[in-house]
Amino acid sequence: MSRPAGEIEAGLLAAHGAGDGTALVGLYTEAAEAAGDVDRACFFLTHAYIFALEAGDARAGALYARLKAEGRES
Repeated sequence: MSRPAGEIEAGLLAAHGAGDGTALVGLYTEAAEAAGDVDRACFFLTHAYIFALEAGDARAGALYARLKAEGRES
């Protein structure tokens, strides 16, 4: 079960403020899962992917695969 959107947003703001890229990957992924439509989900997944790349996070590959599966990469 996902957290309420306000909780995720608060976490995102805190993680951005702290410069915590690893937390941002998880929070943006969580936001994508709670998004409710594919365009919003891919918006959040793109952010998660970028922060994963910047942090050298192992989740980058899976995030890229999800974006590609949704047609966000040709």
